[in-house]
Amino acid sequence: MNRLCLIGSILILYWACEPGRRYESFQDLPSQYWVVTDTLSFYVDSLETVSPLVQSIGIRYNDRYEYHNLYVRYLLKDGLSNTVMDSLVNIGLFDSKTGRPLGKGFGNRRTVYDTLPGNSLPIGGSIHLVQYMRKDTLDGIESVGIKITDGNGAP
Repeated sequence: MNRLCLIGSILILYWACEPGRRYESFQDLPSQYWVVTDTLSFYVDSLETVSPLVQSIGIRYNDRYEYHNLYVRYLLKDGLSNTVMDSLVNIGLFDSKTGRPLGKGFGNRRTVYDTLPGNSLPIGGSIHLVQYMRKDTLDGIESVGIKITDGNGAP
C-alpha cells in the first residue's frame, strides 16, 4: 500500500511540473456513458490569457467503446456567454485499419489528446463539449477533459 501511494505521489508531481501547462481538468462521466444531452462545461475564467494558447481535448475511454472515432461539438464562449467558436472535432480513438487503441494507457483503458481549433481564449471564457455521434448514448467513455498550454508547450 505504501508503495502504491509513493508511485501515485510521484506521478502527481510529474504531471504538476509539466512545462507550459496553464489549465487541465477532467470530468468523469457517470456509469461511463456519454449521453447526447450531456454538455460538459469547463469554466476557465480565472486563467490569465497569454497568446497564443494551445487547447486540447482529452478522452479517457475503454474497450467497450464501439467506434474508431468520436465526433465532439466544441463551443467556445466569452464571459457574456456569446458563442465565439462552434466547431465539430473528429477524434480518432482506434486505428481505423488495425483496430488498435490509440493514446496512452494500459490494459483496456486509454487516454487520447487532440488539439482543438483556435489559439486564444476570451477573458472569462468557457468551453463546452457535446458528443455528436449518431448514437444517443456512447458506452466506454470514462471521462473528458480540457488541457490548455502555452503556444510553445506540447499538448
